[in-house]
Amino acid sequence: MQRWLVLSPDGCVARACVTASSAAPSLLALGRKFFAIFRSIRVTAALVLLLLGCVGEEAKRKAAGNVRFHNGDLAGAVSEYRAAVAIAPQDPNAHLLLGNALFEVGEIAAAHREYQTTLAIDPNAREARRGQATIALRGGKIAAARSQFEALVDEDPTDALAHSALGKLLLAQNQLDGAEQHLRAALAIVANDPGALYCLGLTLAKKREEARARELFDRLETLTPGRAYASYGRAMVWALAGKGVEAMSALETALGRGVEDLDGVEKDPAWAALKSDPRFAAAIAKARIVQKLR
Repeated sequence: MQRWLVLSPDGCVARACVTASSAAPSLLALGRKFFAIFRSIRVTAALVLLLLGCVGEEAKRKAAGNVRFHNGDLAGAVSEYRAAVAIAPQDPNAHLLLGNALFEVGEIAAAHREYQTTLAIDPNAREARRGQATIALRGGKIAAARSQFEALVDEDPTDALAHSALGKLLLAQNQLDGAEQHLRAALAIVANDPGALYCLGLTLAKKREEARARELFDRLETLTPGRAYASYGRAMVWALAGKGVEAMSALETALGRGVEDLDGVEKDPAWAALKSDPRFAAAIAKARIVQKLR
């Protein structure tokens, strides 16, 4: 699935608004990014174990759930993980996997309960703590989310996911120096993380460091060819620099490549100067038609 980076006005956190502003980044995929690393590793192991047929029923259910999750069958993954929890209710990993899948399908309260159960069994389960922090952010509990991400970073400075999340949160609050610090820390650990690169580019654009921002978006284009991320970022760089013609051209390219949060784009005050250009409304309208056909 490629939806982990949902483009919106400030672009970094997905359908959980970080502020009340229409320009707030949206944050579902932040959670998706958290789960992507463990997913690829576990899917490989899952396939091996299923083929060998040498594991217990609970492990088989978790393995089957991992395969379904990886293939985008989220409802099937939830079902398999629920079965694993029923078989082994004291397995923190089964509750964690179920929580992650529930988060993905939008059952946020249920996901939170599974994370709580995970931590009750294993207080050191960092992934469950990241999940709780992401849910807090989604619910607009900014201070709580920030505190939780800061604690994760303080305890383990090599936690790239926590650095990235904290950087994105600070960007949403327009605390640009702090955002840059944590996004660079994340990239020092995972050099080609597209989400961190994207948000660092936006951070530099907001700091009016245009050349460095464009360099990052060029790098992002190489990593995600044909995707909207780099074009959308370039459009923001040009818009913040007051270069409407270049901004409109880049934004048209991004919208043509596919941007989920079209309402957010349309309402974003960053594009105020472009709205008098008839191409803006035409590009949004065309993107909506394409989105409905998908």
